[in-house]
Amino acid sequence: MRSSSETVYSRRDVALAIGLGLVLGSLFLLYGRINHGPARWSARTPIDDLVPLVVPAVVPYVSIYALAAVTVVVLGRRSPRLLSGALVAAILALVASYLVYVVAQTTVPRPTVTGDDPLAQLLRVVYAADEPYNAFPSLHVAFSTILGIYWLRSGHRLGPWIVAWCGLIAASTLLVHQHYIADVVGGVVVGGTASLVSRRMIGSRSHG
Repeated sequence: MRSSSETVYSRRDVALAIGLGLVLGSLFLLYGRINHGPARWSARTPIDDLVPLVVPAVVPYVSIYALAAVTVVVLGRRSPRLLSGALVAAILALVASYLVYVVAQTTVPRPTVTGDDPLAQLLRVVYAADEPYNAFPSLHVAFSTILGIYWLRSGHRLGPWIVAWCGLIAASTLLVHQHYIADVVGGVVVGGTASLVSRRMIGSRSHG
């Protein structure tokens, strides 16, 4: 049976996680305000020109939203502190990326998507919902990196499989021509660094 001090401590962790979630949500509201040109430089390389458009890759690309929701539930049940760590990492990644977008904006030209099948339609929806800016570093990849790291830190048995799926999400950003290779590398660096800093700030003990 837990002591009263342990219960209060747990409630503080829950309150912290809720507060951080509200901060993260507020920051997301700023995304559209800076998702515009002009682009100041290009991260494009000759290798990027060899990457084909793979329309079915839109499935793992959009799956990050469902994975993020599941991660919040899983981490919240296992440890509010662990969830807080993931939220802090996401906030740090978002702020760092926003700073780059403001001072060194980039863009990725999009190909014309043909066909009327559901996946082609879904990719057109993705393109329509997101302006072709805010490319470097890739937030999709930064968040995928954070999700993978925190699934491993949670000790959940599905952790390695989630990490593999996060790798597929990162690859999908190239295959649907939302990002260049440099954007992916930048996203991994931002997500990994944010997770490291968050671990020092919050800790990573899996208790609630």
